[in-house]
Amino acid sequence: MLSQRIKSSIAMVLIFSLTYFFLDSIFFEFLVLLLGGFLLFELSNILKLNSVNKIFYWILAATPIITQFLLSLSFSFSFFNSFLGSYESFLRHQIFEPYILILIPFSLVFWFLIVPFDLIYKKISSNAVIKIFYGAVYISPMLLTIMFIFWADKNFLFMIILMIWLADIGAYFFGKKFGKFKIAKNISPGKTLEGLLGGFISNIVFVLLWATNTNINLLDGFLLAFLVTALSLYGDIYESFLKRMAKIKDSSSMIPGHGGFLDRMDSFCPTIPILFILFELFRYI
Repeated sequence: MLSQRIKSSIAMVLIFSLTYFFLDSIFFEFLVLLLGGFLLFELSNILKLNSVNKIFYWILAATPIITQFLLSLSFSFSFFNSFLGSYESFLRHQIFEPYILILIPFSLVFWFLIVPFDLIYKKISSNAVIKIFYGAVYISPMLLTIMFIFWADKNFLFMIILMIWLADIGAYFFGKKFGKFKIAKNISPGKTLEGLLGGFISNIVFVLLWATNTNINLLDGFLLAFLVTALSLYGDIYESFLKRMAKIKDSSSMIPGHGGFLDRMDSFCPTIPILFILFELFRYI
């Protein structure tokens, strides 16, 4: 299982690196679009939507992602770029950014109000009507904010992605080696306080290394490390809760050794949108 996990991880890292660093940006944006399709598909299966509700679910969740991709695609073709090129900054920053800032508060309400209520009372995610909106508030804001930060500062986005991965890797290995104190025993028995500490330590080490090459304020860096680690765990626990409610182990079997794409991206779902709002408020982007 570990060898499968490592091989799958290497393959995913190579695909990510190729589209993120070496190819035109439209390839990474297509990767995000494709990933969004997998994530929405897996989430719809976890929620066990009926056929009618699934149609509304897909329309609400996929429309903003596809719109964003088509906008980017139009700038990648010289025919359209000759007409729209001079308006790219306007379209992205005066239209698309405000659109994201309208959508993100719904995601914040979801993560800070709906999710805690659901974890306690187990009523929200079992409601047939409310589940229709889950893709639009759970998955879409994360994908859209990834793309916006990618446009604004792809190096900064890479740093955040790396910190989320480090939180996950540190938590996994520290939890396996030292884990005793369960954080959410009835939801995800594998999540331990030691694992959380391991994820945080991994990011602290990263921040210290990062600080040797930049003028980052260490206090800000440590706060960022804490937020990324805590939010990553939060997203992981809620996905585990949804799977437990659905009585399934993995979101799918698409990634050998890992389960599904949502099993790997659950940490990103609250972390990216919430950090985006904080970055906007404190003018980091």
